[in-house]
Amino acid sequence: MSKQPKRFQVKVKVVSVTRPCNAGHREGDEIIFKYNQVVGKICFDSMCSMMAKVHSLRYGAQFPWLKDPQDPALHSCPDEGNVTFALSRITGDQQL
Repeated sequence: MSKQPKRFQVKVKVVSVTRPCNAGHREGDEIIFKYNQVVGKICFDSMCSMMAKVHSLRYGAQFPWLKDPQDPALHSCPDEGNVTFALSRITGDQQL
């Protein structure tokens, strides 16, 4: 039997909103991607556009453009870019 890779939960936090969001996102909103569920409210377009980053973070990827691997990866809403999200891996005692 093969060993399962370590999986992390991923937190997505709304860090800025420059214009009112049609989906109602507000600064401070948090979404948690768990193993088999999404906890919190996120619009479908933003979720789909960030899934490659979420999936990569779930399996321990490090993004070379971040100075510190623990820094959150930023992601802009694909709908005019008026919402910015910060994606980060939940580690250790932060696990839910």
